[in-house]
Amino acid sequence: MRRISFILFVLALTIYHSELSAGEVIKTQESKRGLAIIGDAWHSAAYQYTSIVKQMKNKGVETDVVYDYDVPFDGLEVYDIIVISRWGLDDLHNFKEGLFLSPEWKENQWMTSEQEEKIEEYVKNGGNLFLHHAGHAYYSEGGSIRRLAKATHEGHPPRVEIEVYPTGDMPELSKGIKPFRITDEEYRMEIDESTTVFLKSKSEKNGVANQGWVHDYGQGKVVVLVPGHDSNSLGNKSVKQLISNVIDYLNK
Repeated sequence: MRRISFILFVLALTIYHSELSAGEVIKTQESKRGLAIIGDAWHSAAYQYTSIVKQMKNKGVETDVVYDYDVPFDGLEVYDIIVISRWGLDDLHNFKEGLFLSPEWKENQWMTSEQEEKIEEYVKNGGNLFLHHAGHAYYSEGGSIRRLAKATHEGHPPRVEIEVYPTGDMPELSKGIKPFRITDEEYRMEIDESTTVFLKSKSEKNGVANQGWVHDYGQGKVVVLVPGHDSNSLGNKSVKQLISNVIDYLNK
């Protein structure tokens, strides 16, 4: 009787494993951990979760998600990859004080300089950082986030249709990507020559813009990927593939 029960158990377990969908994963002791800091006044956390966090989890990265400011800055070392898909402005303060869209609204950052430095130390010590879309925008001038991004952020013109295309550098980050058209933002910036631009865009109105770049930073790695302002761009098949490529690259 025990033998029959054991056989039935093994059979049930086999069927269970065979029916796992492609997106489901079995947690093991080797599972990696991720932290995703997402959402701000102009960028929906719901769509970021669907396009970024779900992919991380489906790839076996156990991901903690922060929608507010309660980031575990004193425990970042436990994470294999950190994603920031949130700009630097303190939306809660600006709304509360009636400063949203006022002349002073860009003067208040949600992350202190000390907290930015903890992100920088995490990467220097071997951590992996994915700065998505506005994840490097409006942080303190000359601060750690801008140093990590190796780029400034000087705003963007109104969104127009752009053609996004790989540069040919770092092909692992543009795997499966052919030139595609999408309505999204073209960031104005100064970018450090020491980084490698793997993705650009062009438009009739604004010319060429950088859309993705990558570099080592200390013992860690940083990838910046701009496409993904709203639900339409985050839902684009090619943008999802680019996000998947970044996660795979940082999750090696």
